Amino acid sequence: MNKIIIKVTLSLFVFCLTGSVYGQVDKKILNWYNGCGAGMQTDKAYKKLKNRKTTTVIVAIIDSGIDIEHEDLAGKIWVNKDEIADNGIDDDGNGFIDETIPAFITGNYSTSYSMFSTAFKDGNQLFDQLRANRIGISRRLGEQAGINVDDPVNIDPIDGTVIGYSGSSQDVLLPSFLAAYSGKDASNVSLGIFRDIPIPAWNLRYTGFMKYKWFKKNFSSFSVSHGYKSSYTVSSFTNNLQFDANDLTNTNAAGDFETSTLVSSATLVDEFSPLIRVDMKMKNSFSMIGELKRDRTLTMNFNNSTLTDIKGTEYIFGFGYVFKDVKMKTSFTGKKQTLKGDINVRADVSLRDNLTLVRSVNSDNDQISGGQKLFSIKLSADYRLNSNLTASFYYNHQTSRYAISTTFPRQSINAGFNIIYNLGGNQ
Repeated sequence: MNKIIIKVTLSLFVFCLTGSVYGQVDKKILNWYNGCGAGMQTDKAYKKLKNRKTTTVIVAIIDSGIDIEHEDLAGKIWVNKDEIADNGIDDDGNGFIDETIPAFITGNYSTSYSMFSTAFKDGNQLFDQLRANRIGISRRLGEQAGINVDDPVNIDPIDGTVIGYSGSSQDVLLPSFLAAYSGKDASNVSLGIFRDIPIPAWNLRYTGFMKYKWFKKNFSSFSVSHGYKSSYTVSSFTNNLQFDANDLTNTNAAGDFETSTLVSSATLVDEFSPLIRVDMKMKNSFSMIGELKRDRTLTMNFNNSTLTDIKGTEYIFGFGYVFKDVKMKTSFTGKKQTLKGDINVRADVSLRDNLTLVRSVNSDNDQISGGQKLFSIKLSADYRLNSNLTASFYYNHQTSRYAISTTFPRQSINAGFNIIYNLGGNQ
């Protein structure tokens, strides 16, 4: 007789409420939280400040729960005088119609891009090009703002950029970054943050080798494939409430002109997935794949003027062979019998090399901050005894060696056998 034992655990939660009493609430005051004692004493503060000389202060409030028609706020909310309300026209030319009270705008942006022309160029040369582009971009922005860029008074004697559009300015760094890594000229690259036309990715697969006699004779299939994709992403942008379209000479703490849209970072990614892949199956039951992958991730940080450069390369080789009709004698069911099935053997070897480099735009200071070399071997063998029973063996071995000395090498090994019996299969 089988017994079922059910164990029930009861947990008791005890809540303890502690507090302090600051004073007796005056029941005559309906909004007691403005009064004395436990309140904020706003009434007392009003009386104390009532006859003092006042100074107008504009305070930015980022909140969706503000009642701007409240009696204490009515008439005190800053209003955009350059915009005429309810006329259906963008009077101040900031892209928003009838925006008398400035809105706080935030968002993110991503589009397909192309860095194919610089995919095989040296990373140090591309970074040097980014730094060199800043002078040309700064001069273009200066000319656009009506500044005489030929007057030495308007030029920074240290880095040659236009004063107000320094080499660390977001307006200068972003186009310089995009021009360098997309292979465009700094004299005609777009100066804006957003791009209008997405660039298509591609994935190609060629099987035309099977038309030739030698391939038909030796292979059941033979293909070569290649793929590429790239993206440009601004993870977060906000409008700059300090920007005044009617006074473009306003400067920030760094001495650069205020920009209309603030961006913390911009990221470029491109992937050859794969750069090339050869996949073949021979008529003698032998199969093989060879694959090469490459990827780059470049993040320009405008808060500290640094570029995070991550590169990865991966090599993959795979081999397989099918042993046909392998016989095995067994008495597993109590009587001797001969099982017959195919043994599918597979071996995959891969090597991936990642490196993370942080580069400073304003100084010759490049530091390796991460990365690793990961080597992997995977072996497997499946023996299909019949339509219901499959036995398999696997062996996985991974070794990683990190690029920084503070992290120790690691390796992991796991192996074992699996026996799978399908109860619902056909005999």
